[in-house]
Formats: sequence, structure tokens, C-alpha cells
Amino acid sequence: MYHARKFALRNCKRAIGGQLRASTEAAAEAAAAALAAPGSRRAEVVLGGRVSLEWEDSDPMLRLRRRAMLRWKHSPERILIVKKWKCKRTTAAATFVADWLSRKGCLVLVEAQSVADYGKMKVTPSQCSANEQIDLVVVLGGDGTLLHASRLFSTPNHGPLPPCVTFGLGSLGFMANFSFDKWTGVMDRVLHRDAHLRATLRTRLLAELKDENAGVLHSAKVLNDVVVCQPTGSGGIGKFMLFVDKHSITVVEGDGIIVSTPSGSTGYNMSCGGAMVAPSVPCTLLTPIAPSSLSFRPILINEQSVVDVVLPNKSRMHAAQCVCDGRRIPDLLPGYSVTISTSKFPLPVINLQQKDHDWLDGITEKLLWNRRGASQSDDLEDDPDEDEET
Repeated sequence: MYHARKFALRNCKRAIGGQLRASTEAAAEAAAAALAAPGSRRAEVVLGGRVSLEWEDSDPMLRLRRRAMLRWKHSPERILIVKKWKCKRTTAAATFVADWLSRKGCLVLVEAQSVADYGKMKVTPSQCSANEQIDLVVVLGGDGTLLHASRLFSTPNHGPLPPCVTFGLGSLGFMANFSFDKWTGVMDRVLHRDAHLRATLRTRLLAELKDENAGVLHSAKVLNDVVVCQPTGSGGIGKFMLFVDKHSITVVEGDGIIVSTPSGSTGYNMSCGGAMVAPSVPCTLLTPIAPSSLSFRPILINEQSVVDVVLPNKSRMHAAQCVCDGRRIPDLLPGYSVTISTSKFPLPVINLQQKDHDWLDGITEKLLWNRRGASQSDDLEDDPDEDEET
């Protein structure tokens, strides 16, 4: 009788284990099907019906959704050129690109204030409105130009963004993945009907300035960071209340706090001691600026969390500054707050290499991460007695 019960119990466990494995596999298959469905969010994160998207982050249970492979359904026809402002070098480069694209039969779109820079060339001014079809954005400049390009698609009702290909023509160009020296070869490949283009969907933030009584007063979409700090030249220590998902975390005592995306981690965040984070990592960085406490260290939180920075009603500060991607928005007054969440619409940036290799090469070659000068050789095959004889 005992052995019969033991045998029955063993079979029951096997059956339950099989059901659990089956349900897990079914959930994985359902998640994969949801990603592949025409009406899923996968079809909404990149603008337009001319591009399809396959995730390189392929594990359906993780669903990181940051590294992707883009394919054109139809050849891109409407291409926007965004260039560094008031720079002769980038203006000349933009003219070459515009002429080349026109010869390819593409409609060349430019910012309205840049039309005169193209002389008699036929270009079309663009307002980058939510209803305007733009298949591709060509960015000529540095990181600031890419931030400007992202800002063009930041109206409250603007949905998905078009893919961007960035050529470094600025002072650093850390986020520019391509050198302009070989731009024709790059553009030929990008425009090819059957091209498989690696891309990173770079996280953007939505910052909303709120009054506890009047609601949302101002909003901005941010590619790099949101900085809340005490006014320039003010004395004393600033104090802000910090909440994550409506949960009180701490009182920020110091000059302020940076709320950064992974893309912005190599900017002001890094200067204040924050970590450098690859752009495919789904997180938000919280980094204090000159904190009064040594234990107040930078942290990373889930990108789905919502951050609130509040200037209390009883604050001694008459106002606090809020800066979004280097541009100042209206100040926080006592009782105001800034709510920062992850935007539903990231910026698709075409990569040269797979995964995060462009970023890893950038921190070593452009930021000189852990780069050292000439030092003693570590060749283990040297004669061990050589130093003694010398």
C-alpha cells in the first residue's frame, strides 16, 4: 500500500511539472505571438508603414525591446536632413547629401529655418508634425544635433519617431555611429530595399511640470536627462523631496538631482559620478549633484518607474530650475513638482555594429575609458632573471 501511494504521488508530481512546463512554453509562445502581431506595440514604436522591425532581444519572457533589426517594406522616399546649426562644414555636407538624395529620387525635407542654406537646390521645408510622413532622418553633426533632432518630434500628440542615421561632424559625436568620410556607402546600404539595419531604440523621458492645484503646466520629451537644481548663484543647500512610484525615497540635500536615460549617462550624469550605462539597458538613473551626505550615491531604477521631484511648499528656496536636455523650462515654485516617466516612443538610431558594440567602442575610443599611456610590459615570456642581471 505504501509503495502504491508513493508511486501515485510521484506520477502526480510529474504531471504537475509537465503542466507547468507546458504553461510556461505556452506563455512564451503567446508572448512571441504578441510581439509578432500586426497590431502589437512592435508595429508602433517606429514611425511609418515603410519599415518592419524584428527584435534582437529575442527572449519573449524578458521582452527588453531595445535592440532591433529594421527592414524596409518599401524604399524610403521622404528623408529629413537635420544639420548642425550655423556651421559651414555641416552645411556643405548637407548640400552634398541633399543633392545625392535628390538624384536617387527621394524627396528631401529640411527644417524651415535651414532652407536658405541649400541655395537653389530643391528642398521642402518640414514642420515634423504628427501627421507628416517622414521615412528616415539623416543627422549631420554631434550629440547636440541628435538631441535637437529628437526634440523636433516632441509635440504632445506626436507618436512614433522615424529611424535616424547619424554622421559625426561635431566636436565629439559620441552618439554618432558613422563617420562622414564614407557617407555614400553608408547611405547606399541604409536605403537599400532589402537591407537589414541594426538599430537601438534609445529611451526617451517625458517630463511634466505640475502645480498641485492647476495640473500639468509644461511638458518636454527628453533624450538625455532632466536636471532639477537650485538657481544659479543662490546660497545654501537646496532641498527637494524625491518619490519613486509615489513612494517617498529621500530628501535631496545638495545642489540638485539628475534623472537620466542610458543615452545621457555619459553626459552630466557621468561628470557627477554616475555610472555609464549601455543604451540598450532598460533603466533610469538617479544621480545627486554635490550632495551634502557622502552616503547619497547614484542609483539605477526600472525604466517603468515614475519619478517625482517636489519643491515643498515650506521650502526656503523661492524657486528651482528645471533643465531638459540642456534647455531650461519654467521654474519650479514651492508646491510644484516634476514628474518624469519613460516615453512610449523611443528614438530608433541605426547602428554600425551589432548589439552595443558601437557604444563600447565609443567609450574606449572617444571617452578614453580606462585608456592608459605606455607602461611596463606584461609579457609573461620575458626572461625572469633579466631584471636581476640589470
